[in-house]
Formats: sequence, structure tokens, C-alpha cells
Amino acid sequence: MTDLLGIGSSGIGVAQQALSTVSNNIANLSTDGYSRQTTEIRQAQPKDVGNGYIGTGAYFDGVARQYDSFLESSLQQATSDLESQGAAVEYANRLLDLLGDEKIGLTTALNKFFASAKSLSTDPASPALRGVMLRESEALASRFNGLASQLGDLGDQSLSALEADVRSVNSLAEQIAEVNRQMLKKSSERDQAPELLDRRDQLLRDLSEYVQIRTSFDKRGSVTVSLSESSTKGRLVSGIKSSSLAIDPVANDRARLEYKLQGELSNEPLTGLPSGSVSGYARFYSETLVKVTGELDTLADVLVDEVNSIQTTGLDGEGNLGQEYFQVVPSFNVDRGASSGDYEVQVVVNEPEDYQAGQVTVLYDGSRGLWYSTAADGSTTFSNQQGLLELDDLTIQVTGNVNVGDQFTLTPDTGAAQGIRLALDDGIKIATASLFRITPSATNSGTFDPMASFSGAEAPTGSLFDVAELETGRPVTVNSSEVNPVTVIPAGKLSVDLLFDPETGSDNALQVMTTDGRHLIGSGALGSLDSMVGVLPQFATNASYSDSYLNQSGMLGYKDFQLLYGARSEAVEVTDLLPLHGLYFEAPFGTDFGGGGLDFTLEPATTFDRLGVTNSAFADPALGAVTAVDDTLFLGQGGSVIELATLETNYNGLAQTLRVRFSDALAPGTVSDELAARVSELITFNNGSDLTDDRNVVAKRITTELFTSDLGTNLTLSRDFVSSDLIDEGRVASGDRRFMATLITRGIGYAAGTDRVVIDEGDVSINGIALGALTVGSSGVLSADDVKAWIDLAESGASVAAHNVIEIPSDGLRLDAGAGLQINGHSIPSVNTESLTRFTSDDDLLASINALTEETGVFAQKLNSGNFILRNNNLGGANIVIGGTSSGLGGNALGIASKSYIGNISMALESEDGSPIRLDLGAAGKPSDLNLLGLDTQISLSGEIDEDLLVFVTGSGRSQLTAVTADSGVTVADGLRSRQIEFEFVASDRYRVRDLRTDTVLAERSYEGELALYYQGIQVALDNPAKVGDSFVIDGNNLGPDGSFDAQGNNVNILRMVDLESRGVLDGGLTLTEGYLSFVGDVGNLATQSLIARDALEIVRSQAVEARDRVSGVNLDKEAADLIRFQQAYQASAQVMQVATKLFDTMLQIR
Repeated sequence: MTDLLGIGSSGIGVAQQALSTVSNNIANLSTDGYSRQTTEIRQAQPKDVGNGYIGTGAYFDGVARQYDSFLESSLQQATSDLESQGAAVEYANRLLDLLGDEKIGLTTALNKFFASAKSLSTDPASPALRGVMLRESEALASRFNGLASQLGDLGDQSLSALEADVRSVNSLAEQIAEVNRQMLKKSSERDQAPELLDRRDQLLRDLSEYVQIRTSFDKRGSVTVSLSESSTKGRLVSGIKSSSLAIDPVANDRARLEYKLQGELSNEPLTGLPSGSVSGYARFYSETLVKVTGELDTLADVLVDEVNSIQTTGLDGEGNLGQEYFQVVPSFNVDRGASSGDYEVQVVVNEPEDYQAGQVTVLYDGSRGLWYSTAADGSTTFSNQQGLLELDDLTIQVTGNVNVGDQFTLTPDTGAAQGIRLALDDGIKIATASLFRITPSATNSGTFDPMASFSGAEAPTGSLFDVAELETGRPVTVNSSEVNPVTVIPAGKLSVDLLFDPETGSDNALQVMTTDGRHLIGSGALGSLDSMVGVLPQFATNASYSDSYLNQSGMLGYKDFQLLYGARSEAVEVTDLLPLHGLYFEAPFGTDFGGGGLDFTLEPATTFDRLGVTNSAFADPALGAVTAVDDTLFLGQGGSVIELATLETNYNGLAQTLRVRFSDALAPGTVSDELAARVSELITFNNGSDLTDDRNVVAKRITTELFTSDLGTNLTLSRDFVSSDLIDEGRVASGDRRFMATLITRGIGYAAGTDRVVIDEGDVSINGIALGALTVGSSGVLSADDVKAWIDLAESGASVAAHNVIEIPSDGLRLDAGAGLQINGHSIPSVNTESLTRFTSDDDLLASINALTEETGVFAQKLNSGNFILRNNNLGGANIVIGGTSSGLGGNALGIASKSYIGNISMALESEDGSPIRLDLGAAGKPSDLNLLGLDTQISLSGEIDEDLLVFVTGSGRSQLTAVTADSGVTVADGLRSRQIEFEFVASDRYRVRDLRTDTVLAERSYEGELALYYQGIQVALDNPAKVGDSFVIDGNNLGPDGSFDAQGNNVNILRMVDLESRGVLDGGLTLTEGYLSFVGDVGNLATQSLIARDALEIVRSQAVEARDRVSGVNLDKEAADLIRFQQAYQASAQVMQVATKLFDTMLQIR
């Protein structure tokens, strides 16, 4: 009976516990996160009785949570996916509302802009219609700005929502870590309180709303939460530690978001978050919004580029080339950081088109009271006292109250939609007229209504060097190239100077051509230029070769260009100085210098140094006046004059002496030392250059010697002077302006063979006079004298001097080496020893050479430096042949090579009008011809160079090339507009392009009936194929008086603006409006898809909730049934105990 009572008692106990659990389930029916609990009842250990077992009842083994980890994980995933789409739907709809709003979106503004252009095209001269278009343009720019700002605000709002959710994530992470901490008290998850486990799971479900999570559990039930696919990386919670999630825009690219975890667990970057509301906001910001913003910027960029392209290739209402219509001006976000001051910042970009975006930090220096910024190179710029900070690309104005430690950072926003601004301030500046007007001939029979437009010429490509690479001042080595131009002279130049120096043995020639095959400069004898024109891509399609303008200049040349293909020396104004003011001779009293003289010796004297006198137009008869007329000195007698002196000049190669020879017919006592001093004041010095130029300063010495006729008295004075000092003192001779052009060769080339022709007749001309054939003289080797005689025959007016100077370094003399010396075939014996092979000293060598000057025709001089020079006796240019025992270097006593030494020539042309000296190459002339004369070839071209010119090198060998160019400041379009260009169809298969202003044939091309013609960026559209005799003229809408604008009613350019509305200028051939509607449609599709996805995911989540609830949820029907069931069990167990009690009582009653 005790067994029966125990079994009943255990039944009551477990039934009571079960009733408590059911009651708890019912009580927590509405508790969030509550998991249904069940009572765990186990059978008690049975008793072994006889041959069997008798049960001993049941016992309570605990309360179990109804939990399925798979269903819980599925619910978390479904929640993350749903919340992600929910965020997308919310902000995609808001974005769609912005873009599609009639008052905010662009469609209406674009339509009004193009409608105003259409209206203006009907009356381009109307100020009112111009004003309307200007207002609509301003409205369009403002609409772009407003929409960009709205998108920026929406981005800020999505970032705010993102930041709020990130804070929630971090808060939940801390709570989960705290739950994990509480779980440390138990050794297994079975021992954990169900409420703690429910709290854990609810926190995980809450977390999954924000981010997709991966979870793992240890034996205590403690959870590890990861935000990546791996549970070992991207851990948000692990044990009792948690990290913080941070999502921020990248500092230098706010369009991208940076994901990272930081805190107790790790500091690591994340590649992103797959789902959850945080992911939804992030994807909307970094994908949808950034894409839409980028497309809006692209739309604004294309609008600006296309409108500006039209505007700047047309003429405004005043006939000026159109200025930019729109411009993009960067805006700046100002981050004041921890500044405590109350100040305002204004930023202006100095050159918006050249601005390179980058952050700028500006700090306040309290000690100076100034703002400053430090550049990347370490340089620091300070503001002024008014807070104006001027940087290279920005001007920053700071106003307001500033405190020590204040600073701010400027972050530029270079988006076109935010920065687009109307650049015009007056409707008259709208370029309605085209750059060019086309007028067909009234007699045309084929084409009647051609149209002209201008898109700009494409620059030729494929050149070996850019012109800038040739302008460094260092010669560039070039080889012959008939495949690629050596360089391209770009349009817009005022002048181009090329210096071309072929190497020895090279017959290179430089060829300058237009892209239409007009050969301007070079040699037609070298290279297959005509075939190049038809093959190379740098030439225009259907171009043909012509040498009609080859090497022609001025009126005979191409477009009246001034050109030089040869060598040229410009004239400079000659400065005559008066260096001998205030000389004082002290002669014995009564000394008469009549019949004597006054020598003025200049040293050192170079080729063009000159001593002279100040000449007057007539002799002054005033008593005692000394004047010079035609280099004769006169002395005034108080009503008449007498001849005082004549002039003689002597030059020995080192010094020049001007001798004043006093007349011996003068009355005794006429020529005194005082009169000699006055004569000295008339002496002038010049070196053929402009000495007022600081680059031409010279220092010289003049030695003056006054002597009597019997040389009994000889007085010497020396005067050193510097040209700049005399100029500062005003010691400059007055009189008629004189100009001097000088040209000096630098080493005539070697050419042998008596009577050999080395330059053909007509290949070279001097100042327009063709030179004959240059032949080698009787010496058998070309000499400077040969060249002088050749040039003198032309009678060009230039004086030509030939000279041959050999300078021998004193430290290279081989006096005692047994090498000997021969000059012009004569052996030189030592005057000291009569040896033919050795000399005792350098003075012995000098004396020995000069002892045979009559035979050799050569004399020697010793310079102050100790070096020797050899010259011809007549100071001329005959060759000097040096020989010795060996023909090699140092094979003679002079220590120099044994060979023929060839001299040089110098040319001078004095004029009153500044005439230059120029040597021009003819059509068959070559740069090697000038090289033979010791000259580099100059290629100079000046004028309105309004087209690209191609430069080729033909022939063989290598050459050195340098360039100097000057910009004209005139655009290509302006240059073309300054001309009247005629298209004439001269044959059924050919047309000619001619510049009427200069009567220049610009091009001749083949014609096959095409309707589109092209010349230098001008596009001509024919209405019908042209016929022979048809012609039309293109001008620049500037045929008014003095070339003024005469096309106020021209609407060709504004019609291009109208056509822009329907032109496919965006990717995919979309128009501007279609492009805008396209990405609006994309946003609409995204919103719709997000809505559909959200609705579908709501179903998925509902199913996940239902699946979880079937396991973990509290069901009242089920709980009621359990309540009845356990109540009945309780009652039955009580009945068992009652039966046991009764049986016990019955047993007690047995006696």
C-alpha cells in the first residue's frame, strides 16, 4: 500500500508541475519572444519483484523550451531580407517622387529651354526673345541645382536612418554580450533559465531586422554573432565581448561607404552586409542614389558640353565669337570640426575649368591673428588681416568671430548638376548666328542651297615630336621620315622659326606642307612628296600635291605668308659712342703738329668694330669750329673753312688704328695740343650693333698718340671705357639713324676639285638676287675667298669680307719634337738654328714664321694669352695649308692637324631702312648648300597661320632641329572667318578651294558627287550634287563696313540648339529628355521591384513566423486541452492516493 500511495503522490506532483507549466504558457501568451514550455516527466525506477518489475510512479525532470534552431535561423534570415527590401521601398519611392515631380524634376525645365530656343530662332534679333531664353536657361540651371540638392538631402536622410540602425545594432550587440555573461553561471544550456534563452533569441531576432547574422552556440547556450559568411571573421559578439559596427562615407569619395568593425574583438573591414535594414539603406545610398546622382551629373555634363559646343562655334548678337553658355562651378562642404567660433566661409574657384578637386584644411593662427593653409609641397599661405586667403586655385574669405584653435576643412563637390551655372549675363551674348555664311552663285545649275557649319578641325596625329619638344633650346636629332611628320605646327601661331642643321654628309631637307598638299617650304627635288599626299592619314581626304607656292613669300606666297628658307640676319640700329671726351695732351709750349698726326688705336678689335668720326652735313665756318664732312676734317676761319686733316684706317687683325693726318699746308701754330683734344671728341666707336641693349655691353681700350711731322714729339694717352657707362652719361653721337645687318659663317665646308661646281646656279640667292654657280678655285679646295668672289658677283649691296684665322694653343706647341713645320708648301727653318725640324722657343717659332711671310703669304701674331694666331698677309680668306712630318694631329711644330684650314666670310649691309641680309634657297636648293657655307638653315614662317602645317624631313642622314614659335592669340575659327573661301567645281571630277582675300588656291580635290564636303573644320552640306561651273563662297558673317558683323538675323546656330532637343547625345542614342526619363524609369522599376520583393518576403516571413509558432508559440486550444488532461491526471492520482488511504484504513481495522 505504501507503493500505491507513493505512485499516487508522484502522479500528483508531476501533474501539479505540468499544470503550472501550462498555466505559465497561458499567462505568457502575449509575451514577445516567449517560447512555449513543456514539462519533462520521467518514469521512476521500477521495483524488482519476484520474476518481474512493478512501477513506482513518475517524477518531474524539468521544464523544456519548445525550440527549433533551424526554424529560428530561417526566421532571422526572412526578417533580414524583408527589412532590407522595406528600406529600399521607402527611399526608392521618395526618390521617384522627387524625380517625377513636375516642379522639381527636369522634364518641364528642359522643354521650356528648348521651346525658348525655338522662339528665338524665329527672330534672332529680338532682345525680348533673347531675354526669355536667358531666363529659361537660368531656370534650367536652377532646376538642376535644386534637384541635386534634393538628392543630397535624401542621401543625408538615408545616412541618418542608416546611422540610427547602426546604433541599434551596437546596442543589441552589447545586450547579447550581457546575456552571454549571465549564462556563465550554468555549465550547460539545459540548466539555463528559459527566460534567459528567450531573451537571447529575441535579441537575435531583433538584431536580424538590421543586419543578416550568422550564429553559433557553445554548450552553455552562449552565442557568437558574425556579420560575415565565416563565424571566425566579422564577429560582432563573441562570449562576453562585443564590437561596434561603423559605416561611413569614404573621406575622399562620399559616394562609397566604408564598413568596419571596431572594439574589443577586432578592428577589421567588412566587404558589405547582405541584408537587413542597414543593408537596405546602405545599398540605396551607395548604389541607387549614387547611380542616379551620377546619371544626373552626366546629363548636366552633356548638356553643358553640347550647348557650349554650339554656343562657342557661333556668333552672338554683336558678331563676337560665342562665350561659354553654361559653366560648372564646384561647391564646397565646410566641416568646422571642433571650432568654437562663429564664422562664415565663402569660397571662390579661381579657374573652374582647370580646378583639381581636393580637400583643403584651413587653420587659425592665434598668435598672428591670421588664417593659413599648408599645401602638399609644405608651403604655407597666410590670409590678410581681413581673413582673405588666396591659394593657387581657391580664394577663401572668412568672416565672423574666431577663437584660437578654430579650423575647418573644405571638401569639394564637383558634380555638374550641383555646379551648373548660367555663364551669360546678357541675352545679346546668345550665339544665334553661325560662324560662317555660305552664298551660292546665282548661275549654279547643280547645288542651290548649300549649308555650312563648323565643328573644328581635327589636329593631325602621328608626328614624331610635339612642337613644344623642339622649343626647349636643345637641338633634337631627327632622321629622314616620309611616313610620319617630324612635327606638326598647330594652327593659331603668329610665327614659327625652325633651325635646321644637317650633319656632315647629310642631304636632309625640311619640307613644310599643308594638310591639303600645298608644298610651302623645302626642296621639290628630294622625296616622293606627291605620293605622300595621297597615302598618309595626316593629309585631307582626296587632297592633291602642288608646289605652286614652294619657297614663295609675300604676295607670291601661300596666303601672303612671309617665309624664309635659308639664312637671315636682321638689321639693328647702330649706336655710335663718343668715348674720348675730355682728353688733355700736355705738349711743350708752341709745339706745332701740322703735318703730323693723331693715331687712335682700338684693341681688342673684332670683325665689325669700327672707329670713325662724327660727320656733319657741311663744314662749319665758325672760328675754331672743327667738323668732319665725308671723313675729311675742316677748321672754321670765321666765315670760311680750311682743310684740317684726312683720315686713314689700318687693321692688322688684332687692333684697328684710325689716323688723323694733319695737313702740312697749315699756318704754323694752327694744330696745337688743344686742337688735337677737340678733334678727339669727334671720334666715334661702334661694333655694328645696338649698344643700348643690355645684352650687347662691351669694354674696350683706345690708345691715342699725338705726334709731330718729324716725330720729335710723341704724346700717348689711353682711355678704357664700357659702352653702358658712356650711354648712361649721354655720350652717344647724334645724326641720321643707321642700321646694320651682319652675317658671319662658322666654318666653310671642305670641297675639293678645281672648277668643281659645289652649289648650282639659282640654288641660293642673296637679298632676292640669284647667285650663279659656286665653283672651287685654283687652290683645289674651296676657300673663303672663293665664296666672297661668288657673292660679290651678285652686287647685292652687302659688303663681304673673307678671313682666315687659325688660333694655336701655346700649351700644344711641339717645338723640340722634330715635327717641323710647313706653311702653304714652304718649310719653315728656325731663325735661331736654321733647323727644319726644331725650334728653340715659341718666340723663335713666331719669328721663323714671320721671316717667310713673303713666300708663304701668312704671318703669325702672339696674343696676350700666349696663344698664336696665323693669318693671311692680306687678312683675306685664302686657305692656309699646314704640314709637317705627319699628317695627323700634332704632326707639326704647331701641334695641330696637318691639313688645309678654310676660313670664313662675314657680310655686312648698312642701310637707313633696316634692310636685312638673307640667303634664300631656291626650289632645288638644299640645307647642305648652306652648311657648305658654314650656315644653319633657318625656316621662318609668319602671318595668320590658321591651319595645321606638316613638317617632314626628306633625304638621307641625320640633322639637328630646334624651334621657336609665337602664338597669334587668334583662334582657328577667327582665322578662317577673316577669309572668303570659294568652292569652285572646275571639272566634273574635281573642285578647287580658294582664298579670295589673298587669291590663294588652298586645295584641289577629287569629286564624285558626294553631298558632304569638308575643309579645315568647315562642313558643307550640298542639297544636290554640284555640276561643272557651280561655286559658292563662305564668309564669316563679317562683310559689313570694315569687316563688321552683318548677320544679326542669321539663325543657323540657334537652330543647332533647337536640333539638340532631338539629337541622341547620350549613350544608346538617347536625347537629353529621353535620358532623364530613362533613369527616372529605372528608379520606378526599382521601386516596383522592391515593392514586389517586399510583399513576397512578407509572405516568406509570415510563413517562417508560423513555422516557428507551430513549435515555439503558445496555442490556447492546445494549452486548454493540456490543462484538462493534467487536471484529470491530477484528480486520478489523487483518487489513487485516496484508494491507498482507504485500503490502509481497512487494514488498520482488521483485528
